[in-house]
Amino acid sequence: MKKIFANYVYLLKITVMLKKLFLYFLFFQIAPAYSQAKIIYLDSNWKTLPNEKKAVYYRPLPLPKIQNLSLLRNYYVKNKVMESQGYYADGIEENYVGEVFWYRSNGDDYNSRIFINKSKQKKLSYYFNDGKLWKTVEYGDSLRNGKTVEYKTDGSILGESIYKNGYLVSGIAGGSNVYYNYRSFNKKTKYEESIDLPGYKGEDRNYKKIYYWKSTLKNAAEFTYKNGQIVNEKNFGENGNLLQELDANSYFKDTDELKDGKEYFYNVQRSGITEAPTYIEYRSYPFSDVKLDYISHLVLYRGTVHFLEKHSEKDLYRQTNYDFFKENENSFMSLQLSFRSEDVWEPIEKFLDDETLLISVTEIESFSKEKIFGRFSKKTFYNHNLKNKSISETLFFVSPDFMGKTLKSATKTITDEKESALIYLNIAPGKYILFRENGGYFIPKKTGDIIEIPNFTSN
Repeated sequence: MKKIFANYVYLLKITVMLKKLFLYFLFFQIAPAYSQAKIIYLDSNWKTLPNEKKAVYYRPLPLPKIQNLSLLRNYYVKNKVMESQGYYADGIEENYVGEVFWYRSNGDDYNSRIFINKSKQKKLSYYFNDGKLWKTVEYGDSLRNGKTVEYKTDGSILGESIYKNGYLVSGIAGGSNVYYNYRSFNKKTKYEESIDLPGYKGEDRNYKKIYYWKSTLKNAAEFTYKNGQIVNEKNFGENGNLLQELDANSYFKDTDELKDGKEYFYNVQRSGITEAPTYIEYRSYPFSDVKLDYISHLVLYRGTVHFLEKHSEKDLYRQTNYDFFKENENSFMSLQLSFRSEDVWEPIEKFLDDETLLISVTEIESFSKEKIFGRFSKKTFYNHNLKNKSISETLFFVSPDFMGKTLKSATKTITDEKESALIYLNIAPGKYILFRENGGYFIPKKTGDIIEIPNFTSN
């Protein structure tokens, strides 16, 4: 029994000794690595500083290396977030390989470029601020070729996509950084050179691009592409609720102009969204009844009308822009309301000069569409620039939808009964003004009508 106990004690001592030796060995293996690790500090001009005191950026060293590539990552001192990340080759910092990313100090994406990859390392990895894997990218001889896998901040997969000869051809990709223009570094000239991709040849290119909410990890936006052209867009709230869905029918034919809906502008952080996007809202109406009942003032300028909306709390204003479109022989007035930032709200003086006339909506008489047409439809207008000339030009009302024009000379008369469409602007409940597509307006002001058609005078 004593012998067994003695052997047990002996084994215990040996175990303790081995643990000490292991820890001793481990320390001397790790310590040199940590002793070599350091941080260099840089000012706004990327000049090295002795310490952090006046630094704007910092760079952890040593840089991670894979074969002849070094992964360069710079950080902002202020928020400890990445300023940039990308690989360079052969110890030449300007000799970038693959994608290079730059970021704002709040973490938002700022800029990115892609360089050919002639190195032997054909799979490159990129990271989040905390060092977790963001995405891996495969290359062929020099262009993206193969699988790209992108991850969310929790480590789950955002999407897998396939590239062929530099082109995204299928799968799900993050919402940004799809390139068709590559660059390379010329070691002789020390300059970057642009490389255009050859035209794509192959099967259909059908894929999706996605943004996601970082707070909930749910999709924020999905863009579906067919042969490189967007065919569907979905926008979601933070909880996954569908805000809107757009397709080819959401746009005026043969244009990229939205009929009704919102064009969202996302601040992106590696395909993640942290705050509600700003947007421009589009509203389109047929000429027969354009809803502008949210505006407070009209600004008249050289035969054109501009519309001002008053801020709900401040004495500030923003302008509604507009445009005209035709589709299937139908005419539309498209309104664009900007919600991109508070900067769009300005003092009213910003919209005025010596040639403008400001009219409050309260100064306009209440008229229905029928009555406003009746009020002005008996008037005729003459081109005063042709007075005492052998030719005359006359504008007149043809119907509630159009004005016509007659051009008369000594030998012939030409009449166009659709010289300009008439647009009925509903600027307040029960209040309309009459607007010409080709310039000019008819405003029933309480103190007297205001009529202007450039170069024309009424009878």
